[in-house]
Amino acid sequence: MLDFMILSDIAKRLNHDHGQADNLPPAIFITDQQAGADPEKIISRLPRGSGVILRDYDHPTLEKLGANLAVLCRDRGVLFLVAGDMGLAINLAADGVHLPEWCIDQALAIRASHPNWIITVSCHDRASVIRAAELPIDAGLIAPVFPTLSHPETFSDHKATLGMSGLRDMVAATKLPLYALGGVTTENAHQLVGSGVAGIAAIRGFG
Repeated sequence: MLDFMILSDIAKRLNHDHGQADNLPPAIFITDQQAGADPEKIISRLPRGSGVILRDYDHPTLEKLGANLAVLCRDRGVLFLVAGDMGLAINLAADGVHLPEWCIDQALAIRASHPNWIITVSCHDRASVIRAAELPIDAGLIAPVFPTLSHPETFSDHKATLGMSGLRDMVAATKLPLYALGGVTTENAHQLVGSGVAGIAAIRGFG
């Protein structure tokens, strides 16, 4: 529980330093059944004002899971986004959507039909954050920053991660709020302080 609090506290500091305290959540939890995390348990511990992205693309009962998590998020004062499925986001009365990098250009149509939604997008290089800043997108999740179990190759090939230098390069390339994603833990999150990111996104980090 202490580690969870420390990571959330660092996320709050990053968010405050970026000036996003009144606009975007400091911490974003991303659901992933393959990671073995219990989403209900994690959401019940998230501080009010955090965010959740439902990203269990292959979950056998995704709509049921989403409905349960959407209610829990509303009760907890947590923003609820759906990844890659605008129809499901509408059905679940979500607060917005998260887009994979390959469908970043869909942001234009989504914003036109849902002007009040929060739209986030995955970004993996400098070009993608520059493109995202040209679109009606609220924030980018840049990854992988550190070695992560979601991409085992990152543990043997340092070039497979952004590292702090890559992260800073992407932050410097845009004014779009960016979240650090990928292998962020209580052991390395302090490195993000002063980097210019707006918060922390994690699958296992809040577990």
